[in-house]
Amino acid sequence: MQYPVRGEVLRFARAEARTQQTTLAKILDTNSTFVSRLEKGDTVDPAFAERYLKAVGSTTAAEILEYYNRPWAVHEPPSFLHPNREHLWRVEQTLQQLNTFEQSDQNHPILASTISTLRDDLTSILRYLERRDHVIAWVGDIGVGKTTALAFATRLITSDGKGQVRSVFPVGSGRVTVCETVIKTAPAFGVAVDPMDEDAIRALVRDLVTGVADRQPTVPAELAKLLRNMSGYQTQRVAVGDDFETRDSIALALADGEDQATLVDKIVVAMDLPSRRETSVAVPEDVDGGMQWLAQTIARVNHGTDSRFSVPRRITVLVPSDTLKTAGELSIVDTKGVEATTQRPDLRSYLDDPRTLVVLCSKFPDAPNATVQRILRENEEAGSDAIALNRVVLLVLPRRDEPLQMLQDGEVASSPALGCAIRRDEINDALSGAGLPRIAISFYDAHADKPDAVWAFLRDQTVRMRQVYVDRLDRAARDVAELVSDVRLVKTREARRSLEERFELLIDLIASLPQVRRQVHQTLVEQLKDSHQSSVAASMARRGDWLNFSVLHILGAGLRQDANLRSTGHILRVEHALEEEEIKYADLAAVRAVIASIRDRLARWRQEFLGQAQSIGTDGFKELLFNQPQLWAESTARYGTYVPGYKKDLAAIWQTFFESSKPDEARAAVEARLAKAWESMVVEPLREAIRADAED
Repeated sequence: MQYPVRGEVLRFARAEARTQQTTLAKILDTNSTFVSRLEKGDTVDPAFAERYLKAVGSTTAAEILEYYNRPWAVHEPPSFLHPNREHLWRVEQTLQQLNTFEQSDQNHPILASTISTLRDDLTSILRYLERRDHVIAWVGDIGVGKTTALAFATRLITSDGKGQVRSVFPVGSGRVTVCETVIKTAPAFGVAVDPMDEDAIRALVRDLVTGVADRQPTVPAELAKLLRNMSGYQTQRVAVGDDFETRDSIALALADGEDQATLVDKIVVAMDLPSRRETSVAVPEDVDGGMQWLAQTIARVNHGTDSRFSVPRRITVLVPSDTLKTAGELSIVDTKGVEATTQRPDLRSYLDDPRTLVVLCSKFPDAPNATVQRILRENEEAGSDAIALNRVVLLVLPRRDEPLQMLQDGEVASSPALGCAIRRDEINDALSGAGLPRIAISFYDAHADKPDAVWAFLRDQTVRMRQVYVDRLDRAARDVAELVSDVRLVKTREARRSLEERFELLIDLIASLPQVRRQVHQTLVEQLKDSHQSSVAASMARRGDWLNFSVLHILGAGLRQDANLRSTGHILRVEHALEEEEIKYADLAAVRAVIASIRDRLARWRQEFLGQAQSIGTDGFKELLFNQPQLWAESTARYGTYVPGYKKDLAAIWQTFFESSKPDEARAAVEARLAKAWESMVVEPLREAIRADAED
């Protein structure tokens, strides 16, 4: 063999053969310690790996030998344990076939663009399939139960000492988790914290004090609790007769005449941020009570009672989990609970990531709830391909006997499975009735169902995500095979030039975007009306910079929606023309391959353009809004006045601003950048891809 073999592959071969390390060591004339170290190593020398596999002598060992002895020439072989190893071998074979043809007498300059597009397609397929990692992002309303479901599904649970099993994450009726939490497999138990910077912490403390002073809280309850615990400025319940009275140390300080700015300084000092520099802690995998240690550590970080850690922006939980290892190379993300506003940068990034599966969580009685429907609708309006490429699913979370309360023909469901089936049909009807696309649906009762079912569902969905690239491989391999076997240069040359002439005319027609279809600020106005007022108020106090309500991100989403509306007609026109040409030249493999590749790339170019539109909208109004102190002052002052209609009035303030002449310059600059992005990211690549490139 000429390629090294990973130690885990050798261990797999020995385990499949049910051979003990001591037995194998004798055959290899070594000792079991050496064999153990070998199997735990990263890679093993090809010569010794071959000796090892021949010593095992099983059918599996022979298959591994054959696999690594294949004539890999373009890329090194992936691990034998890679789930797509045969697909990657097919990529290798197809690239070799293409390279051989390119160097042969059959090749002709007119085929250069065909060969180039096929090679590019195969390389992108290779890059996606060779990676085994995926992110599974759980998304849902505050209090929907996603954190509990996630913990039970990953077996991150521990006993509470009373015989009850509970999550290692702090859970309750909602507003418990302070930030996004990521779960990864590791050889030890650990907690890593990405802390907020001091300016962001000070802004939170300022909001906390202002909210207490105005009796209008703007800091989420879970963050407020953390800040109070870190600083000692807590609330206490004091017995007064037969009742209890809540006494707030911040309110008492203000009542005693403490200046707000001074009190903010005192609270920040009391938090002792300079001493809170720890970013990670860990204990060995075999430590007694590792899961309990994990639960306690997460709780202390989450509640601000661990003096080593600052305010977390993200918490990463490291765990030696067999459940997760079995599920694959996954990072599990428990996103911050949705609080009305779904136009958030973190959610958008997960929806746009081709390696992320977004799991929308909903309670059983109201699935698909308003948040799920809003995310699906906004995803469609943004022109995202996440649903079409199987990257979004719905996980319904039943509790107790809810499925047994479902009715069929006037009779209650005879089993939870039947109840869930009835509910699934209702969910599909609700989605269709709302004009929303159907997505894969599963059910998971954290306290009654085994995790295997939910992981089987999620694994199947990641396989479907990867299958998109396997299907592209099938088409590319077929096109290469047909190109090699049937060149027909004269007809190909004529077809390519005809194709170029037609599309040059079409591209000229779509070179410019149509007029604005939806004003960029419209999404912001709608979100101001629909979002939770505390999130809106916190955003206004920070000049729009707040995760739960980022003004600039929402403006970017507005521009993306407009860009999608304006570009859809052009894209459909090109797709229709490509379909016609594909039918016309169905007998010419070289031409058909170019057309199919352009269709795939057109979809990618469009997604990249829409992503750029989001960035342009987010960035394009930054300077304008930074220089509007009166707008921010008016928006901030409106909160806490005890006059009803805060969100409606705020929406009117912002709509009036954007309908005035003040944003005209920024709007014009944004429009110019959007037009340039369309030209450089869609029009010019399409023009270049369609050119025949070669003369006789």
